[in-house]
Amino acid sequence: MAKETILVLLLSVTAALLLTGSDACDGAPSMAAMAACQKASTGPLYQLCANTLGTSPEAEEVTNYVVAAANAATQIYVATKEAAGKVLADPSSSEDMKSACRTCCNKYDQAHMLVAGVIDQLHSCSLTDIRTDCATAVAAIDDCATAVLPVGGNTSLYAMVLLGRDRSVLVLRLAMLLVPNKLVKLAA
Repeated sequence: MAKETILVLLLSVTAALLLTGSDACDGAPSMAAMAACQKASTGPLYQLCANTLGTSPEAEEVTNYVVAAANAATQIYVATKEAAGKVLADPSSSEDMKSACRTCCNKYDQAHMLVAGVIDQLHSCSLTDIRTDCATAVAAIDDCATAVLPVGGNTSLYAMVLLGRDRSVLVLRLAMLLVPNKLVKLAA
């Protein structure tokens, strides 16, 4: 079942990447997906990046990669919030776990709103403020992880939270490839 879910997510992300075709953003770099992953990540995050963006050697604007990673992040946000909702509805769940899940639901709403805003900003080529929103989304998901760890660190929910955090970090790291170029151009 988990493999099927991952396959659906990967196919959705690939479709999102292919459908993000928008006009080029002034100052945004273009590169192959693997080059973007090499610049944005190392180790396990690199593998997550490659799984998210694919291995096409064709150069694409980095905004497309950020949008694809952001779409993947929002998908895991929705799935994780649904899983937290199931824990909240389960009468056998401890009050501590339910409290952690309430925290997560609020934090996931915040992160989803921020990352969806980043996607909107990228579609309009507004690149200068996205790092703050991405970093705030990462912090929100990390707050959820911190709440769940002591009461459910060995649960599938916690594993989903960590994946959400990794996906959020990937969005931030890819967004960082965009912003310096735009800021340099604005300063000139």
